[in-house]
Amino acid sequence: MIRSLFDSRRKRGFFVLQLLCSLLFQQATWLWTVFSWPVLTGMLLSSLIYAFVIQGFFADIFDRNAVERVQQTLTLPMALPLVRERVWQELQARYGRRARVQGEGHFEVRTACSFKSWGESLSVDLAEAGGAATQVHLCSQPRFPLTLIDWGKNRDNVDSMVRVLTQK
Repeated sequence: MIRSLFDSRRKRGFFVLQLLCSLLFQQATWLWTVFSWPVLTGMLLSSLIYAFVIQGFFADIFDRNAVERVQQTLTLPMALPLVRERVWQELQARYGRRARVQGEGHFEVRTACSFKSWGESLSVDLAEAGGAATQVHLCSQPRFPLTLIDWGKNRDNVDSMVRVLTQK
């Protein structure tokens, strides 16, 4: 049980953050009292207990919704110009002016902030896979580097694009 609370770098970082926040809050209130070693020991012990409780509460949420860079590659049985046009139309329909063409076969989208996230960066790379096939590489990751939980937004972005591209 304890091992699963600290099995990733983000979980360990979150634990340290909770511990430091608890210590800072208690130290701010402790400044108004007279110094004593029992008070200091109690403050450290209660901060450690608080951090363990919070870590245990959020461990399941981290396992299900931890931020990850979601990538997927698929091959479509269509020529590159047709896929390029379809991808561009879909990005325009979903994201409007936020969709950008970065090159001949590279598209970038920076999604807006929402209640679930601070926004994501979605990139679509197209390449010929031989004959009349096109390889599509999708990648979605958070825009804000300190994001701890993305609530599955990156997976949703990639899955929705895959669904649209393979459906027609």
